[in-house]
Amino acid sequence: MRFATWTIVVGLLGATFTGVASGQIHVALVAAAGTPQANDVIAKLTATGNYASVTYINAQTVTPTLEQLQGYNAVLCWSNNTFQNAEALGDVLADYTDWGGGVVVAVFATSTTTVGRSLGGRFRSGGYEIIPTQSGNTGGAASLGTILLPNHPTMNDVGTLIGGTTASRPTTTAVTSHGYKVALWSDGKTLVAASNLYPNRIDLGMYPPSRDGVSTSWDPATDGAIILANAINATLPPPPPPCDADINCDGAVNGIDVEVQELAVGGEMTDYCLPDADFNQDGAVNGTDVEAVELVVGGEPCP
Repeated sequence: MRFATWTIVVGLLGATFTGVASGQIHVALVAAAGTPQANDVIAKLTATGNYASVTYINAQTVTPTLEQLQGYNAVLCWSNNTFQNAEALGDVLADYTDWGGGVVVAVFATSTTTVGRSLGGRFRSGGYEIIPTQSGNTGGAASLGTILLPNHPTMNDVGTLIGGTTASRPTTTAVTSHGYKVALWSDGKTLVAASNLYPNRIDLGMYPPSRDGVSTSWDPATDGAIILANAINATLPPPPPPCDADINCDGAVNGIDVEVQELAVGGEMTDYCLPDADFNQDGAVNGTDVEAVELVVGGEPCP
């Protein structure tokens, strides 16, 4: 099987992180919040069918280690109470980002001015934030506003969001130097922001629990859960594509497939039945694709 990978080389650590298919993703909710609120997020994410598990780590009472977080593909972090140790948690999440894990940070960790309720340590000092923290919170009713990048993966199947009577969101409209906005609230505040530097980072200007967990929060009949799930999924490498060297789909892997791959590279798609001529998925259609097919035909593992 051919695996899609990201090579993350930032901060102190480097890692090659392999994609995982939907339904095999394990998510940790690292939150300083009440159990009913965390359970609501667990229920909403589980209902999407994307995840093998969604686990709550109560960051009010414990600060997970990097080793513990490496048992998960992604982390969703938010606060409504004080983290046990905001500085240490920031260090751990910076290390986890460097390792290649997906990290989504949401309100109030992306907004509050209250000491100990936003991430400190290397997460802040090392520039891992996208929405600058501690700008303060804006409340009052709001809904989904302008989607600036409709083709961004965080916007897949997103049509509506009613934020509730509070719709807590960051006051700042700024993003850090490596950040860019994907979607806004109806008042122009940032709803979703991503990073040009960290492909495994998303910041959300929304509070994750729905109205089922917090009476003034977003309406669960709208697409808040989809936004949460999309944000998590967008921090992960793409799932591995199939490795099928039967280029002409005649049921056999042999020299004919090498010949057909050569035609595909030359721009002649005769007898080529796969949707993508970039066999080794390196972003280019060239001789390396022919070489990769030759290796597989010869019994070597997929590139």
